[in-house]
Amino acid sequence: MTTFNYKGEPIIPTRGMEDALTKIISAVEVDYRGIGFHSLTRFGKSTLAQFICANTEWTECKYVAKQANLRVLGPGESAFLDWFISQLGSQVISHQAADRKIERIVNTVDLMLRSAGGGSLFFIADDANLLEQAAFQHFITIDNALEKKGISLFVIFLFQDNHTSSRREEINRTTVTPQVRGRFLTRYHRLHGIRGALDVETFLERFEDEVEASAGAGVTLPRSLAPELYDGEFRLRHFSEQIWNAGCSCRAAAGHSSQDEWPLKAMRLIAYYLATRVICKIGFKEVTSSDIEMSVAFSDLAAFDGESGALTFTADGGING
Repeated sequence: MTTFNYKGEPIIPTRGMEDALTKIISAVEVDYRGIGFHSLTRFGKSTLAQFICANTEWTECKYVAKQANLRVLGPGESAFLDWFISQLGSQVISHQAADRKIERIVNTVDLMLRSAGGGSLFFIADDANLLEQAAFQHFITIDNALEKKGISLFVIFLFQDNHTSSRREEINRTTVTPQVRGRFLTRYHRLHGIRGALDVETFLERFEDEVEASAGAGVTLPRSLAPELYDGEFRLRHFSEQIWNAGCSCRAAAGHSSQDEWPLKAMRLIAYYLATRVICKIGFKEVTSSDIEMSVAFSDLAAFDGESGALTFTADGGING
C-alpha cells in the first residue's frame, strides 16, 4: 500500500526511515515514553513524521499521531500548554488556569483515541531543537495527567543538527534533566539519509515497482511514463552504483566529502529527473553517463551543505549553499 503525505504526494520509504520505525517499535515495547532522532536538514525527518501520521500498519501498536508545528515557545508552562492544545486541533481559551488546560488536553486526547480506536497518542515534535530546556519538563506534566486516565503518550522528538548558521553546532548536546532523559530520550539515534549504492537501489526499486504515482493510479510514475520499457528487464535500479559514484564525484568536486550521506530530497529529484526527462524520451535506448550526471546536477546535490546555513551568491545571481 502506498502512503501519501498531506499534499497527496507518495512517500517512498528509505532504509533509513525503516531503521527509525524499527527503533520506535523497540522503544514502545520496553515502555519508554519517547525517543529522539537527529539529522541534518532534508534527510527525511518531516517525511518520517508524515508517514507515521498517514500509515499505522508498520506497528501492532494502535495509535493516533499528531505532527506538531514547533516554534520558539519559551519556558513558561501556560504558553506550552496553549501550544499543545492547539496542536491537538482545539481552540485555545484565554486566561484559563493551568489545571483546566491540562484537563482539556486529557479529555481531548481521550476523545480522539476513543473515536479512532487507538490506545496511544504518538506526538511528533518536529524541529524539537526549538524547545527550551524547561519545555521538556512540561511533557512530563502532560504524560502524568494522561497516565492517570489510562492513556499512553509517546513523544517522537526530531532534532535538526546544525540548525543555525554557525558551523558544527550539535543539537545532540542538548541538556535535559535526568527525569526527562530517562522517560523520553534514553534512546537517541541518528536518522540516516542515503548512505550508499544499496540505499539508492532500494529507493529506486520502490520508486519504479511499488509506490503509486498518485492515489488510485495503480501504477508507479516510471511505469506510467514508459510502460513498454518496463515490459522488459529494464530497471533504473540497475544503475544504482553509477548514480552513487556520480553523486560522490560531484560532491567531491564541490569541495565536500566524497563519502558523506545524501539528503532524501536529492535522491527524490534524481529519480524524478530520470523518470520524467530520460526514460520517457522518444527513441530512448539506454541510460547514459551523461543522463546520470545531469540528474545529479538537477538534484543540487553538490550545493548541499548540512554544516552551514550560509549563502554564497554566484556571478549569475543564483545562490549556492
